[in-house]
This record gives sequence, structure tokens and C-alpha cells, in this order.
Amino acid sequence: MVLVQAGVPAADAGRLDPDRPGQALTWHPSRSQPSVPSGPRARVEANIAALRTLAELQTGDQPATQAQQKVLAGWSSWGAVPKVFDDTDPTWAGARTELRTLLTEQQWSAASRTTINAHYTDPTIASAMWANLVALGFTDGQVLEPGCGSGTFLGLAPTPLWSRGLIGVELDPTTAAIAAHLYPNADIRAESFADTRMPEGSVDAVIGNVPFAGVALHDPVHNPAGLAMHNHFIVKSLALTRPGGTVMVLTSRYTMDAQNPAARRAITEQAVLLGALRLPNGAHQRTAGTNVVTDLLILRRRDGTETGPGPDWEISTPVELGTGTAPVNTYFVSTPSTCWAPSATTTAATPAARSPSPPPTTGGAWPWAGAWARSPPTPSPPGSATGPAT
Repeated sequence: MVLVQAGVPAADAGRLDPDRPGQALTWHPSRSQPSVPSGPRARVEANIAALRTLAELQTGDQPATQAQQKVLAGWSSWGAVPKVFDDTDPTWAGARTELRTLLTEQQWSAASRTTINAHYTDPTIASAMWANLVALGFTDGQVLEPGCGSGTFLGLAPTPLWSRGLIGVELDPTTAAIAAHLYPNADIRAESFADTRMPEGSVDAVIGNVPFAGVALHDPVHNPAGLAMHNHFIVKSLALTRPGGTVMVLTSRYTMDAQNPAARRAITEQAVLLGALRLPNGAHQRTAGTNVVTDLLILRRRDGTETGPGPDWEISTPVELGTGTAPVNTYFVSTPSTCWAPSATTTAATPAARSPSPPPTTGGAWPWAGAWARSPPTPSPPGSATGPAT
């Protein structure tokens, strides 16, 4: 909830922080309800409203008001509504016309590229990830979110981090500008993560939802092997994290399941896998408009104190799913309790046949907080036929 400064008119509520004179307040989204609408038409209308508000802010020199931040928080980019940029689709002709008046040619091109992988995280999931990061011992320090989007993870950070220690990197300049107005005390960098330059080991933790794509970004320092984008983000995040620090990210299931183990070996060189959890189909449908299957990985940057090899997760093995055979990481095959599925649907022949169900929360954290799987979800088949083939 955004605090209201005493004596400030309601229209300007949330503009200034009474504890930090001259500083704008950070927007704090709901931990349980997404700020973005779910239907395609409503998403487009909310995005256009956010663009209008951003244009107003960019012509002035004042921080965003609470009312303006609420409009900006409805921004969900274009990953769930890519047809807006399809000139052959008449359904969105009116929206395209209006967008052309709100975006420069450069911004239009950047926005159209976001249709590939701009899918934001449900605040319920982001809140649970933060809770588990804290349960693992993190209390304060520098935190990086690569591919921060409009900043859901930044807004749900623990209170001590609200005014310091948050870095967000976002490629799309429009989305980066919105994130900067929502979270003015965070360091929002409008750039490709491939171009981000930070000292090795300079952050204490990394949290977020890395973008998925089967393309390799040019980054001779942190991606000489030409790893797919999501794997590149993980490897680079580890390099920027101090020894002993934690990297907690959502990624494509193909980070774990790809037959080629090169990316997993590159990750293992730098980190120990503390645990992984496969989310169900539909976990991202409400907020991101996608049924892509994702895995939550929790990694600790190696610091030389490791006493064992850690879990076996480099190899994937063929698994019969009922509709065919697909590679599944041996970690999930050997520990099926790490594949979350609602108990009422565990008898389904394939994961794709299950009804979507959001992850549970226990006081804001999943049951495996801290002790990892002390209260594991109901076992279920680990594979899935959906998601980007990368």
C-alpha cells in the first residue's frame, strides 16, 4: 500500500515520502491481486492508458502521483496481445492507430519486439519467491532483477530494500520508463542485459523471471558459448553475484530439460542447485496470458565451502508422458514431489490435461521455504509438452 503524506491533496497522494524529503514514494503492488487486467481488450486499453500517463509525466518534472502510479501499474506490455502489431488483423486497427500517436517509430519497433517474451509475473508467485529468499537467510543487500519489466519484483521487495539496494535492467525503453516512475528509488537501467556492465560479484542476490527465447545475445564476456537467452541471463546473474549469494529465478523448463546439458554445466561451474520446483500449466495465465511451463531455480554461488556434489541435475532422460516421449531432467524424475500439481488432478495422464492452479502460499511463502521440501506438493508426472523449444 502506498503511504499518503499528511497535508498532501488526495490527487497527489503518494508523490513524496515524508521520511525522505524530496523523494518520491515507491509503488507497492498487492501481494495477491495482479494490477493488470486479464482479457486481451482490457490489457490493450490498460496499456494505452499507461502510455498516456507516461506521456504526461515525461512533459513535466514531478514524480508520479498515486493515481498516476495506479494507471502505470496496469501496464503489461505486449507479450499477451501480439496481434496488436499485426497490420493484417483488423480487430486491433483502432488500437494500432492510437498507439502510432503515442509511440515514436523507435518506440514502436521496440514495443513490437516485446511480443516475443514480455510476460510478467503474478504477484502471488513473486511474493512467495521473496518470502523464500528471506527464509534462506537473505535480509539486506544489493539485489538485481535482470529483465525487470514494469517491476513487480521490485515493488514486492522487503521493506528494508524499498529505498536502497534494488537494480532493475529492462530492454524496452517504454517499460523501463514506467518502472522508473513506479519505483523511483530503484536503479532502473534501460538497456539489454547483454550490455549491462557491473563488477563481478557485486550483488548479494538476484531474483526475477528471466526472458525466454531460443536466440543467443552477443555478450563475449558472459555468453561466449552462445547460450539461449534465458540460460545466458542465469549464467551472467551468477557471475555478478558474490560468492555465497543466492540467485532465485523463474526460467523456461528447457533450462532443466534440454537434451544438451551445456547450459546446466555452465551454471554448475558457478553455483550449487539448492532446489527446483516445476510450476503447473496455467500458473502464468492470469497475469502473463501464457501457458508456458516454468521452473523455479534456487542457486547459491559457489564460495569454496561446498562439502558435496549437490543434486544430480545435469542430465535429462526420456519420459513417457502419455501423449509421447519427452526429455525430463533427472532431478524431477527422481524427486517428483518438486512438480507442483493440484491434488485433485494428479491422476491426469499428462500435465497438459490438468486444470490450472496457482501455487499455494503459507504466510506469503510456499511450504518449502527454508527447509525446502518439508511439506512438498502432491507428486505428479514431471514433464510437459508445452513451452518454447529452446
